[in-house]
Amino acid sequence: MHPRVRGKLVLFVTLLVTIATVAQQPPATLQPRDPLIRQDHLDAAKETRLNLIRSDLQNKRTAEALRLAARLSAENKDDVQLHLSLGVLLASEKQFKAAQLEFEKADALQPGTFEILFNLGQASLRNGDNPHAELALSRALKLEPESPETLYLLAQVYSNESRPLDALDLLVRANKQQPNNPNILYLMAEISMSQKYFEDAIPLLEKGLEIAPTRSDIRSALGESYFKSGKVNKSVEEFEKLIKMEPSVRTYSFLGLAHTHLGRFDEAKQDFQNGLKLEPHNTFCLFQLGYIAKLQGDATTAETIFLKVLRSNPDDSDALLELANLRIERKRFSEAAVLLRRYVKVSRTPATGYYKLAMVENSLHETAAAQRDLAQFQALSKDAAIAAHPYDHLFDYLDSRSKLAPTARVQQDLAALTEQIKLHPDQPEILYELAEAYLKSGKIEEARHTIAQLDKERAGDARTLTGAGVLLARYGLYDDAIQHFQAALQAKPGSDDINFDLADAYFRKGRYSDALDAATQVSEAGQKDDAYLSLLGDIYAHVGNSARAAEIYQSAIARNPDNDQDYLSLALLEFRENNVAAAKQTLLKGQARIPGSGKILWGLGLASALEGDTPGAARQLQRVVELLPEWPGSYSTRGVFYYQTGQIAQAREVLDRFKNSSVRGGLDVNRIEQVLAQTPAVAPTGDEPLSNAKKMQLLQLALFLADKTL
Repeated sequence: MHPRVRGKLVLFVTLLVTIATVAQQPPATLQPRDPLIRQDHLDAAKETRLNLIRSDLQNKRTAEALRLAARLSAENKDDVQLHLSLGVLLASEKQFKAAQLEFEKADALQPGTFEILFNLGQASLRNGDNPHAELALSRALKLEPESPETLYLLAQVYSNESRPLDALDLLVRANKQQPNNPNILYLMAEISMSQKYFEDAIPLLEKGLEIAPTRSDIRSALGESYFKSGKVNKSVEEFEKLIKMEPSVRTYSFLGLAHTHLGRFDEAKQDFQNGLKLEPHNTFCLFQLGYIAKLQGDATTAETIFLKVLRSNPDDSDALLELANLRIERKRFSEAAVLLRRYVKVSRTPATGYYKLAMVENSLHETAAAQRDLAQFQALSKDAAIAAHPYDHLFDYLDSRSKLAPTARVQQDLAALTEQIKLHPDQPEILYELAEAYLKSGKIEEARHTIAQLDKERAGDARTLTGAGVLLARYGLYDDAIQHFQAALQAKPGSDDINFDLADAYFRKGRYSDALDAATQVSEAGQKDDAYLSLLGDIYAHVGNSARAAEIYQSAIARNPDNDQDYLSLALLEFRENNVAAAKQTLLKGQARIPGSGKILWGLGLASALEGDTPGAARQLQRVVELLPEWPGSYSTRGVFYYQTGQIAQAREVLDRFKNSSVRGGLDVNRIEQVLAQTPAVAPTGDEPLSNAKKMQLLQLALFLADKTL
């Protein structure tokens, strides 16, 4: 099953995460307001001195200009017009600290004047003085409550102060006054993106580009939003347009990530190489080239690149982890342990590192350390996030809660949100976050009740219904999700995104005919999307149209020859038809292009078991766990394989590693544990082939895992 990126939260713009930290963003350029105080014009001498200051600033004689400005200001300390004009001049030349001082002097002389307060607020904002900016702009807004420029600037301040809801409230008001202002649209989109609500940002950015088609910042944000919401093909189109307009390392990085995600490694490598031409020491582009080399089996090149990255940045967590993986493959466990211990200290998502470190410590016979680090993995994996790309730190933002333990973090969220809902029972953003917190903590009925409240508050709102459906589907509540998607379609008939989500939920639920019906409702343009085609192939595979499914998978491989999921999907189809030889050949073709793929190795391990190569299957499934420690299919398949070969102790060991983590994929781990506890110890079958009955059991488990977790 294709790694469809369905973690999007398609909610209305004002439904934002209230507890996350908004990244500091430089304000979009606004020109200072001209002095509008009705007084006599400045005399010729003052105008001459202002022009001299302007000339010095424009000719980079900044110190002399500021000295002259201070003298002029001191000589005219009671002239409000002079202070305002001087402040506007200084702000226009980006001398915001000095400008702020002049506007403060003008405000002291003539308080309650809109033009002074507006300019003071803007200069303070650009000077990084958010508290004073907020004060001045709030005063200005009382004088002109619907001034779009003031609303926009105060929204910038709130955004910088991590107050996204307050910022968006102001921007909605500003947008009503100036619906075609691209700056307002862009800031609304930026705030949505900073909270990872990329679906909300897309229509704002699309409208912004209609108004200002040459704005490269808007196009870049649109490409990123497409990528993060799963519309990878559209993101490629935007980044390619952006490169023609304004080539940059950032754009080549985004485009390379998109091509990597699609499985087009040759194009991705060219993108990252182009980025390095612009910035030869860019570690992000350099790492991605090493990562692709590793996937393609070129360990020597990969190691050289990772070492080069670490020479530039010894704390690069991605390079530390990948170099450790290479050391493990070569049985250099002591070196791997050093790298992994540094990785878990510097990484924001260290769960995988703790698992690998525990396995290395086992190999080094450091039992106590291994048990300790395995416990860390189990705790951290409960809060592991799902990313669209394995190394997408280019998009990440820091969360102020990240220093808390995962369990404490969830409890903190629940407590804070429960308190907020008492104070604001009708705010949909709090209801949504509370429902998500309940789901994270396993309180399903409480989550359902909260979502029912959300549905009531936003009755008939398609985006709210869809967002709730996506959230429910993410936690495996497919019946509830289906109801929400159906209601969303009633509110917004013909939506491609909603039809896709509905089809995916039907598929995950096992209602394949309904999934096909929903999928066929997607428009002709939408049916060209790779994620849609992958889902359609999966559906055809389950309704018995194997020929059509195979055609879709083969076409996908031709388009994206380095996408391991496409090879695995075709192989699983062949497994379903009991054509193990064909499945193995498909997987070997994929492995030839992507030797480092854990998914393909998992498929090959399954093929080995079905062919009777028990030792080979054991080696391959062991390696899969090392490559994909947070995927439930890796340990589930290996554990069942041990069980079927009579290695009950090993099966229990595998289960014990994961029973306290969240990587269960919907499996009843407690029930499995009971079965193993009741199973008497028997003599292992050793290298003997599995019986036909056991082969079928293993195959059915693998197909189930693929449907539910891939």
